[in-house]
Amino acid sequence: MITNKTSRALWLFAGLASLLTVVGCGGNGNVIPHTSGNYSNASFKGSYVFQIHGFIPQTNNAVGFAYREVGVITADGNGNITAGTDDLSYVGAGRVIPSSANITGTYSIANDGTGQIFLSSTSLGSLFSAQIQLAVTLTSTSAAYLQEADIFADGAGTAELQDSTAITTAPAGPFVFRLHDDGPTSESEVGIFTITGSNLSGSLDQNTISAASQLTFNGNFTAPSGSGVGTATFTDSSSATTSLIYFIVNSAKFYFLVSNGPTGSGSAEAQTGSVSAGLAGSYVFGSRGDDLTGGNAAVATVGQFTGSGATITKGALDSMQDENYNGLLATLTGTGVGSPSAQGRVEINLTSGSTPLPTMVLWMVSPSRAYFLFENQSAVEDGTADLQTGTSFNASTFDGQFAMVMDGIDSLSGIEEAVSRIGLLQFDGSGHNTIVELVNDSSSGGGSQNPGALSGSYSVGGSGRIATQVTNSNGGGPDLVLYAISGSQAYALQIDPGTNTSGTIELQQ
Repeated sequence: MITNKTSRALWLFAGLASLLTVVGCGGNGNVIPHTSGNYSNASFKGSYVFQIHGFIPQTNNAVGFAYREVGVITADGNGNITAGTDDLSYVGAGRVIPSSANITGTYSIANDGTGQIFLSSTSLGSLFSAQIQLAVTLTSTSAAYLQEADIFADGAGTAELQDSTAITTAPAGPFVFRLHDDGPTSESEVGIFTITGSNLSGSLDQNTISAASQLTFNGNFTAPSGSGVGTATFTDSSSATTSLIYFIVNSAKFYFLVSNGPTGSGSAEAQTGSVSAGLAGSYVFGSRGDDLTGGNAAVATVGQFTGSGATITKGALDSMQDENYNGLLATLTGTGVGSPSAQGRVEINLTSGSTPLPTMVLWMVSPSRAYFLFENQSAVEDGTADLQTGTSFNASTFDGQFAMVMDGIDSLSGIEEAVSRIGLLQFDGSGHNTIVELVNDSSSGGGSQNPGALSGSYSVGGSGRIATQVTNSNGGGPDLVLYAISGSQAYALQIDPGTNTSGTIELQQ
């Protein structure tokens, strides 16, 4: 954990639906020391769909209420947010708090793609009395990583450039989806639905810790507004009804937020290619979730496996649970429960040596990508898996400047706190690396902080497992394990005792 902190100005944030009142931070905020790149304000132009998940700390700065946030903001390329919509749900609210369509603000992007976004809304009334500050790191002109940089909330997420030609027409066809509810009872769902006009129907797998179920469902899907925002409602075979607000990224992808109770959000991607054969090649995966002991963000896993159909012949994974590192499991195998379905459902009983692991259920988005969950009696955990490109990796495979985002929890301050980090991870191609980042840990009470450059080393296994260590002048710094999808993308996990943060890195374009 980073302990070197700097001070920043304060602003007032007035309670979430009168649930809490805390002090927020603002001014010009902290910024990352700039490195290299050719980005500018003009690199962030257009409408971007964003999603953020994290925590609203309690008054003692400990982990408090989980929240999920999805919306659309429009940037003019000159440092102004000219329009937007933002919908928020948090544990305890029992509903979505809408912001209408009155989001405005400013932003700044430095040459290395890092920067800040300040948002405000006149339509929220008493919900917010000041700006919301987001830290941003661009992966390209069409995508970015985000961090909630305030003291009143701590989380992370992504933003993707919206296709303006797709936002007036409702998505159609089969979509694979993933949904995670943070509370009041955590659950994961992965599955498939087909949208036909205003109707949708599908199948899903659900894990609620206490039970794993296969369900069918039917519902309706409304046409989107001019900003690509619409609603959907479906009822599953257990008689549970879920209502959603969806946000179109493009004709093949949208984000959504649960709007009728649970604090949940997710994404859906159009299913493409022949998926009935199941797995075909080496895949890298990342997942996270909750458990009964540690609560929200208490589990996270990254790994790699070689699969064919519904069988895993070899693999490895690293995992954290309740802020304890479970070590490297390098003998991962799996046996299919039946064959892959025509719709791309794959169920696999995993083992490590002779030790049984939770069953993995995947729904194939395409032959090269899947959403999945673990049928676990002690945790609710879900994620994504991507076909690995390249057959051998070494230090020289990783050479360049990568955008990075991670979030979760830790207890290094003596209390369980929310933690997020965003910034740049630089590899030199010969075993040396540097992290330049902003860290928001809720125990500081000061929002995002710049701990200074962290330098260290990294090693790469032939299957794409990367181990990296960095330190600052005070001896602090995260130890990370990454599994490479390619030489330009990887899933990341912090493995320091007392932590549980995970995320992704991506080579800047």
